[in-house]
Formats: sequence, C-alpha cells, structure tokens
Amino acid sequence: MPATTAENEKRERQTRELPELSQASASGAGGAADGVGKSTAAASRVSIALAEWQKLIEGTRSLLAELLKDGLALTASSLQDQANFLKNLAEAKNLSELLKCHLNFAEQSWSRSFSEGSKMLDHLKTQQSSAARSAIRQA
Repeated sequence: MPATTAENEKRERQTRELPELSQASASGAGGAADGVGKSTAAASRVSIALAEWQKLIEGTRSLLAELLKDGLALTASSLQDQANFLKNLAEAKNLSELLKCHLNFAEQSWSRSFSEGSKMLDHLKTQQSSAARSAIRQA
C-alpha cells in the first residue's frame, strides 16, 4: 500500500526534529552562559515573529470582514430583486409582459452581480498591493 503524502510529511518532520534535539542536548552540556544568550536571541525572534503574525492576521481579518459585508449586501439586494421579480410576474397580464419581466430581472441580476463582484475584487487587489509594499519594505 503506497504511503500517503501526509505520512511522508510526518516522517520528514520527525527526521528534521531529531538533529535539533541532539544539538540541544549537546549545547546544554556546553555551559549556562551560552544557553542564556541563545534563549534571549530566540525570545527576541519569537516576539518579532509574533508581531508580524499579528499584523498579517489583522489584515486578513479586515479583508474578510469587508468581503463578507459586500457579500451580504449583494445577497440582500438579490433577495429584494427576486421579490420584486415575483411581484411583477404575478402582475403580468400577457405573455409579452411576462417575457419583459424575465429579461429585466436577468439584466438587473447580471449587472448587480458584476458590479458587486468588481467591488470585492477591488478589495482583494488593494490588500494584495499593500502586502506587496509591506514585503518590499521588509526586504
């Protein structure tokens, strides 16, 4: 039975962790002062990494909030359009009015979906460009 990708990745992680453990035990025998310096450096790297992660998480959260807000606005307006469409269908007196209702609804739905979808893509573009600027500043 062939090994799955997850099993292979797990094995790779275990083999990577083993040399780190042996290095840690070897450095522990080296002296207390050396261990203190390494732990301080590791703590500062962790605090910097945490700050960067917090910025990324906040940026992602705000992006998702904007996308969700736009998506819910589109859903609400689509439901209102559907209700108006059904009302107009019920009021249609002949076949030409019925066809006109269908065409108007299709056109309105398409244009609204396109405009709201464009707004959502604009949010993604601005987020991507700000992330690129941030990466350039860090480099």
